Amino acid sequence: MTPSDTLIAKVAELYQWLDAQCADMPITPPGCTACGKCCDFQRYGHRLYVTTVEMLYFSHHCGDAGVQPMPEGHCPYLKVDQCTAYGHRFAGCRIYQCRGDESRQSELSEEVLNKLKALGEEFEIPYQYMDLATALNQAHQAK
Repeated sequence: MTPSDTLIAKVAELYQWLDAQCADMPITPPGCTACGKCCDFQRYGHRLYVTTVEMLYFSHHCGDAGVQPMPEGHCPYLKVDQCTAYGHRFAGCRIYQCRGDESRQSELSEEVLNKLKALGEEFEIPYQYMDLATALNQAHQAK
């Protein structure tokens, strides 16, 4: 297994752990309605931040289509209110739930960022934390 394969596998394990943590998060009322509002960052009034390690994992799973640019304030992977990158979405996408417990979301965010930073150090990947639009646009330009 190459170092790149090992990194991808470790991020997948981290995301599995994170999904399990999020499954136990109290939500009032329960359940995501998959409305897609949170993916329209500009209209919803928030920003999503990603790390270098997450972008490597995401790019690995984008295949031949490559990373899509984000020229507008909404995620380019949201199509007809469905996430077309759901299986390899970022930690922030996994954690954020519009009706979820905000303090638990903050705790999970800090914990997962520490784990992502540690993975970067293990694989000697410089740590960067940037908003999704910047990260997607830079990755798209680099291809």
